[in-house]
Amino acid sequence: MSAPKRKRTRAIRRSGVNRRLFLKGLGLGGATLGSGLGLSACSGSGNSDASSTVNTGTGAPVGANQSNGVQPVRFLHGVASGDPTASAVVFWTRVTVPNTEQRVAVRLDVFEDDALQTFVKSEEFVTDASRDFTVKIDCGGLQADRFYFYRFLSNGVSSEIGRTKTAPADTSTRALNFGLVSCSSLGHGYFNAYGQLAKRNDLDAIVHLGDYIYEYGNGEYGGIRPYQPSHEILTLSDYRTRHAQYKQDADLRQLHLRYPFITIWDDHESADNSYHDGAANHTEGVEGKWVDRKAYSQQAYDEWMPIRLPEPGNRNRIFRTLKFGQTAEWILLDTRLYDRDVQAATPINPLDPSTANADRHMIGDEQRAFLINNMRQSTSQWKLIGNQVVFHQWIIKPGLNNPAPNPVQTLVAPSGLNGDSWDGYSAERQKIINAIRGENGQAPVNNVVFLTGDVHSAWVADITDNPELPISQAGGYNPLTGQGSVATEFVVTSVTSPGLPLPDQVIQAIRLSSPHIKHVKMSERGYSVLRVGADKTTCEYWAVSTILERGGTEYLSASFDVLKNANHIDQGLPGLI
Repeated sequence: MSAPKRKRTRAIRRSGVNRRLFLKGLGLGGATLGSGLGLSACSGSGNSDASSTVNTGTGAPVGANQSNGVQPVRFLHGVASGDPTASAVVFWTRVTVPNTEQRVAVRLDVFEDDALQTFVKSEEFVTDASRDFTVKIDCGGLQADRFYFYRFLSNGVSSEIGRTKTAPADTSTRALNFGLVSCSSLGHGYFNAYGQLAKRNDLDAIVHLGDYIYEYGNGEYGGIRPYQPSHEILTLSDYRTRHAQYKQDADLRQLHLRYPFITIWDDHESADNSYHDGAANHTEGVEGKWVDRKAYSQQAYDEWMPIRLPEPGNRNRIFRTLKFGQTAEWILLDTRLYDRDVQAATPINPLDPSTANADRHMIGDEQRAFLINNMRQSTSQWKLIGNQVVFHQWIIKPGLNNPAPNPVQTLVAPSGLNGDSWDGYSAERQKIINAIRGENGQAPVNNVVFLTGDVHSAWVADITDNPELPISQAGGYNPLTGQGSVATEFVVTSVTSPGLPLPDQVIQAIRLSSPHIKHVKMSERGYSVLRVGADKTTCEYWAVSTILERGGTEYLSASFDVLKNANHIDQGLPGLI
């Protein structure tokens, strides 16, 4: 049975900031910073966070008059940007203040150059403890397909200088490059994948497919680096503290400085194997109410991430779209918290009717309609689906089991290995496959590519109804030609989180049972680069040499192409596999 629908809430637009108090709070008096830099506010993009302009109320913002004993603020968590459109970007920072009971005035300045000589515009913001002194400004009126440089100012103190980039104009057909990352367990090591990505200068944005933070306490899941707080995070304060710790990581901070992020949450932003009504790593009562813990995690995510909520004020909804000209459109999902039913047991048996129950929801009717309608209506050539959990089938047959004890030893029928993935929600997955193929008189949707995280390993696969059926049968598939495939999937490896604990024999069995799977790699940590062009989309798998210490090197491990309108994997660099 599908989860009940949640009531939407709308943000209340508040009155603007008092200009005199704002300038006083910046420590600028009535002057502007630099020659000719007036306070020209960013024009709205139509989706701005209503909290970006709040009334100062009866308390003036923190001043910069040191004779009054007020210490200066600091920007300890860097700066970030996200969700770029052709005319707007979300800018983010967090202010560390000496007095948490005060309101703090902050100004964003945007420039065309890193020397900060060509001024574009400014935006004002007042933050306080109610949002953990985070600052998030949706700045519109920018030019398409352009790098911008920015900084925040408060109390006479400047943040670091960040760089961001707007999306191409709607008419643009130029090629695009995206960095893809997921699953960064701080307890398992150093974020060298972020560091290597930050050295690149060929990307349009970073797409984080989930598990940006982890909820565990020290020693519960990896012990290389300690967590703050040291215990499993449960409260709003806990989630805020964990986000703050991540934002101070040197490699992640540098990557945020360089590129805008496009993000979706997976389970560990709240708790392991979370769904709408609970999580595997949550004990109701002992660890509080799930409804509260879920809300705390969502609030902290909204405060600490440069995400643009599609419904301002509704932190429960993050599924949205971002268009990058005629070349590509991102359709970003929430397969975790919005309308997901509890996971099936693992391993799952597709012969068990409960796993194929049409009432079982991964994303639910509303979000599925959102996905299908946006795929059909998109005017961009490539439809890129930001998806948290594995979409293609993982299958293993009897007789292929590893003789040693392992998770699939006792299987007696063709079975899926991961009830947390789309295998546990096969009826809803089939509805999406049917829509991509074209049904009820609808045209097929070409050039759909699923981009996925979650499983800490690399998988490359065709999307088809049943990869075990011959092409001569309805829903069949030809693994030699790719005929029968309607879309493709690239599952990216993790930044640090360990790969699945499956023996080599099990991996071999999966490959023998699964002709639609073209590549599997469990042992590597790193990132991917998705290159999206007119004739093909290519996914490169880059691996780092170590996560046990900061630094190291990287290497290209594998690369696969999807040709325009082919809708199946075409091997790109065979010598790398």
